[in-house]
Amino acid sequence: MDGAVENLLTRVKYFAEERLKNRLSQKMYFHNLEHTLLVVDGAESISRQVGLSETDRLVVLLAAFLHDLGYTEKYIGHEEASAAIAADFLLANGLNQERIELVRGCIMATRFPQNPKNELEMVICDADFYHFSLNDYQDYADRLKAEWEENLGLVYTDMAWNILNLEMLRRHEYFTSYGKKTLQEKKMLNIEKLINRIG
Repeated sequence: MDGAVENLLTRVKYFAEERLKNRLSQKMYFHNLEHTLLVVDGAESISRQVGLSETDRLVVLLAAFLHDLGYTEKYIGHEEASAAIAADFLLANGLNQERIELVRGCIMATRFPQNPKNELEMVICDADFYHFSLNDYQDYADRLKAEWEENLGLVYTDMAWNILNLEMLRRHEYFTSYGKKTLQEKKMLNIEKLINRIG
């Protein structure tokens, strides 16, 4: 990776960290800096596995750092806010308009239900649900439950939440070849754990 790219990634990391630390509600137990950094790790890993070029990988990593910054402004519709924040930041940092549009497309593709239009968007979508494949998935699910209660007023019993999560994991699809094979296999383990929890 050349110096200019490294420099831009350093700046976007600092920008995202500062914004999430200083402007994000303390009641964001799931969609916070930790989630953003996990999505970045996922995007990095998936990009390498599917063989993205350096220039394409840069787009995906920029989108990963910026994709949830809209939560500092609003909960519902945060993707549009994130895309606008991203465009302003990237324009100010010298990225060309074509690349900015690719980053914006990646951010908007993370809106649920996901509908990626190209490989870059597929990578960021899989990275955004990377936690579905992790051993500590239940910790993330518990945090999201608390976040929804605080921010959306949605209250679930543990049983109802487990059933909702099981449905979500079963309906969810990974889009990349790596996601369909490796991440899907790991996600199946979490589906089994949920089935056992529900009994």
